[in-house]
Amino acid sequence: MRTAASRIFPGGHTAIAIVLLLLSAISHAEIGFAQSWDQRTAGPFVARADFSLEQLSPLLGDLSQIQNELVRVLGLPQPRETVELILFRDEAQYRAVVRQRFPNVPYRRALFIKSSGSGAVYAFRGPELPVDLRHEATHGLLHATLPMVPLWLDEGLAEYFEVAADQRASGNPHQAALKWNLRLGMTPHLARLEAKRDVAEMSAADYRDAWAWVHFMLHGPSEAHQELVQFLGDIRAGTPPGQLGQRLERRLPGVEKRLAAHFKSWPP
Repeated sequence: MRTAASRIFPGGHTAIAIVLLLLSAISHAEIGFAQSWDQRTAGPFVARADFSLEQLSPLLGDLSQIQNELVRVLGLPQPRETVELILFRDEAQYRAVVRQRFPNVPYRRALFIKSSGSGAVYAFRGPELPVDLRHEATHGLLHATLPMVPLWLDEGLAEYFEVAADQRASGNPHQAALKWNLRLGMTPHLARLEAKRDVAEMSAADYRDAWAWVHFMLHGPSEAHQELVQFLGDIRAGTPPGQLGQRLERRLPGVEKRLAAHFKSWPP
């Protein structure tokens, strides 16, 4: 569930309803980088931290693997730009910088910032850092590759990839709650998710339902996966993609019932 992280995209050129901020390029001087800051590169990520990044080497490797998965599973190309990871040793340092740079943004445990150039993830060292980084890094990779991503799909993919790799197919915390809702006849409605235009409109249930549709498209019928890949391909090509829900319904009539059946028998 994503209630403590946020994405900010200046401008109105994406399909995501956004918090409008006129951000200048994030300069190292403004952040307060010093010579002592550790810096490492992992795939498309450039990590900078005011503590040693040695301890995060496995996690940085996980982030690179997410990029490999986006290429393999979604047919996306390698990102067109790097994604910065700006990491602080504790919450106090993180709060001070975020408050200075983004004074009008409600506090979140982690932020993905997209200006006119490369995107940047802000986070701090703590128990939730692995989940936060995998989630926000997924946003960063998607927006370094695609000109736009619908809000619900952006969040659904980030929810899917935020857990460790061995928990993505079976083991996400959303799964138990979703199965319970399905037993009560509560099926996620994709049209309702597609109507969301601002991340502030996304409830905990919306994040869970967005994850459910992504899981269905990645692990359910092959036609659903093909439609997702084609949908993203249309976005890359600049072809109006339409609503993914309508495309899925045409390809798989009664798709919501199919999603319910998918989870009732999952894991297979």
